[in-house]
Amino acid sequence: MKLQTLSAVLATSLLLPACGVNVDRDDQGHRTKVDIHSPFGNVNVRTDVDASATGLPVYPGARPLRNRRDEPESADVNVGNSWFGVKVVALRFEHDDAPEPIVEYYKSALKTYGDVLECHGNIDFRHGSHAPVCKERERSRETQLVVGSEERHRLVVVKPRGSGSEFSAVYIQTRGTT
Repeated sequence: MKLQTLSAVLATSLLLPACGVNVDRDDQGHRTKVDIHSPFGNVNVRTDVDASATGLPVYPGARPLRNRRDEPESADVNVGNSWFGVKVVALRFEHDDAPEPIVEYYKSALKTYGDVLECHGNIDFRHGSHAPVCKERERSRETQLVVGSEERHRLVVVKPRGSGSEFSAVYIQTRGTT
């Protein structure tokens, strides 16, 4: 075995004990908390998310959206180390109302954070510009509302679901990634 290969194997074997994984579950067996620690960084995931974590109110009467296994469709995810990090808080809801009143509600709520961009397509942040840009898509059934900069923004996505709507409220914060 070459000295370089032996060194790599030795270094990896020394790091393995420094890694750790912790998973907590609720009474129904659903994962509510996952923590992964390593010498390179940490990943923390929570599914028991408080709606206020996005900084936005919840549309009155909205119900949390759950998947087919009755698990929540919401999460608070932190990835990073002392040099960089990404935090994403995403909550999904459903409501019997059509998309239009939900869009109007969130346009008003987002104004607290600055100018709101409404988009029927894809939202992008141009390099060097901190403002979001809309790339319109014909026939898009989603309405996206965004406010903030690439490093810290809030996003609401509303789309039809049956005779009602489903929508997501998202908060994204990055540091040291540019």
